[in-house]
Amino acid sequence: RHTAYFGVGVLSETSLGASWSRNYADAYLSMPGGRVRVNSDFDDGTSGVQMLSFGGSQSLNNASTSVGAQAMNQLSWFSTNNRHRLKLTSELRYDGVAQDMTSNLLGTFTYNSLADLAAGQPAQFTRQLTRLERDVGQVGASVSLGDSWRGSSNFQLQYGVRLDGNHFLDSPAYNPDVETTFGVRNDHVPNKLYTSPRVGFSWSYGRAQAIGAFQGAALGPRAVVRGGIGLFQNTPAVNQITSALDNTGLPSGVQQLTCIGAATPIPDWTAYRSAAGSIPDRCADGTTGTVFSDASPNVNLFANDYVAPRSVRSNLQWSGPILGNRFSTTIDGTYSLNLNQGGFVDLNFDPQQRFALRDEGGRPVFVDPGSIVPSTGVIASRDGRVSPLFSRVTEQRSDLRSVSRQISLSLAPANYSTRFTWNASYVYSNVREQYRGFSSTVANPFDVAWGRASFDSRHQIVYSLGYNFWDAIRVSWFGQFRSGQPFTPIIAGDVNGDGYSNDRAFIFDPKVSSGDASVAAEMQQLLTSGSPAAR
Repeated sequence: RHTAYFGVGVLSETSLGASWSRNYADAYLSMPGGRVRVNSDFDDGTSGVQMLSFGGSQSLNNASTSVGAQAMNQLSWFSTNNRHRLKLTSELRYDGVAQDMTSNLLGTFTYNSLADLAAGQPAQFTRQLTRLERDVGQVGASVSLGDSWRGSSNFQLQYGVRLDGNHFLDSPAYNPDVETTFGVRNDHVPNKLYTSPRVGFSWSYGRAQAIGAFQGAALGPRAVVRGGIGLFQNTPAVNQITSALDNTGLPSGVQQLTCIGAATPIPDWTAYRSAAGSIPDRCADGTTGTVFSDASPNVNLFANDYVAPRSVRSNLQWSGPILGNRFSTTIDGTYSLNLNQGGFVDLNFDPQQRFALRDEGGRPVFVDPGSIVPSTGVIASRDGRVSPLFSRVTEQRSDLRSVSRQISLSLAPANYSTRFTWNASYVYSNVREQYRGFSSTVANPFDVAWGRASFDSRHQIVYSLGYNFWDAIRVSWFGQFRSGQPFTPIIAGDVNGDGYSNDRAFIFDPKVSSGDASVAAEMQQLLTSGSPAAR
């Protein structure tokens, strides 16, 4: 770090920094993994379903190295009348990540029940056939110019603009079949230049009734009003393009295997323990080419108009004493319009409805009945693909929005006490966001809808207490009360055939459950004795 004055009172502050870190983990057992769905009946009459894992620990066999370097300079100039302070800040940084994120290299067998596990009848087998190694770097730069103007001793205005830019040093290998089939290129990465203007103010008025001992023993303002509005811009992280680098759909990209139903190999766990070469690298004999056997590669790409998320954020705050100077109070309101929120679509998904589930309000299904394994309900999604050359073709988009509103009230005693201190605040927030059906669907996955955000906890009370015992022991207590967060029940599997476990659960009416007595009984039990959140 270096600080110096030069010229006509220009203060220069320069800092340089670098960082390096490495994390790695080794598998304690190198063999295929297994997952089994277990249904447990508890003593209180309730039940629960959970996926249990066994076998190898391939997901732990990975390594990651991160490198970073940063140079920043800030030039400050103060006017002779002390009304202006100009700041010019420039920054240059480099971020690099090298990762070995290989997982499922030896495959995973999935069982629908303990009985299927005992009988050696898996419902599905998946395996990543190639290693997943990444080495990506990014250069970022920013320049900001701002001024802090003191119009008077009671009024101050801050305003400025910031420019941010990024450039990835790597890009995915071009796949011409992707452009021919879907009309988009897969080698685009989000190298962009962003502009962020901001303005804020601070206005003090009145005179406090007591001398502020720590403010030069002078009478301070009775109250202060602050506010501002600005555009706050994120920039892409260095590892944001790694999925696009890995999943190009080319032979050099990541290759995987998916086998379900009759195409699922029968596992031989004893052989796998002694010889890794015996682990299946193709689906069961005689099923190659059926919808239940899929070795098509995935593709991940960015839309041409993709930009990093940004937010137009405004706030207004009042702070001052109330009730005869007994309490210090702060009231703060914030409104944010969050633009260019991330989402994705599967370009290789065909939204043509093949049939509907009448018992679930006409839920559409996008594959033929012949693509569903009758004994397990597992779906082969190849029927719902535009092109058989690829599996998922995930396009990252930035066309969603969210809105956040928040108001808070904070209280603390105005009189200072050497023994007992406390403060409390209440916060009300309301956050709504857009989402696409590929993350939560009941109809067409391409549909976009509004809903409460998953972290939208409407009410929050935060408090702290402190006491000084004989100037020897200080005890502090912090706590909060927070209202519940909304959640959407999701089915643990694919129902509509889009290839994603993103289907919202259908809540059956126990009185009209399509004549199915078992469904009616289970729903009535859920509504009667289920958890309060579920009810």
